[in-house]
Amino acid sequence: MLTVLEKVNILQKVPLFHEVPTESLARLAALAQEVRYEAGSLLYRENDAAESMFTLMEGEVVLLRNGQETEKLAPPSEVGALAMLADQSQPDSARAIQLTLALQLDQQEFYDAMAEDFNLTRGILRALARAAATAP
Repeated sequence: MLTVLEKVNILQKVPLFHEVPTESLARLAALAQEVRYEAGSLLYRENDAAESMFTLMEGEVVLLRNGQETEKLAPPSEVGALAMLADQSQPDSARAIQLTLALQLDQQEFYDAMAEDFNLTRGILRALARAAATAP
């Protein structure tokens, strides 16, 4: 089982959290649950409610849309975050293609942490704005 500090170190590697101060990220790290997916297991299905996001620690995940592979993700990557933040259904399925370990953050707990910590919210907004500004 990882300590909060170890979880912070993992989350800091993900672009979505690059702009979040360490103290604010510790709040999220304390909420993050360690999860394990065997090869072939689904993290979530296409069109499911986006109730969680995942930060990959080990392994690899493939994203599938209409049964077709669209992307492969490996650590340090987040999976399902944009749909969760937008409160939309997942646009794709996420399947572990090898043993995968991840940190899972629940949507409501994530929202509560953002509501209580402006620095967390500002850091995430900055990361999203940078990603939008550099998108093709």
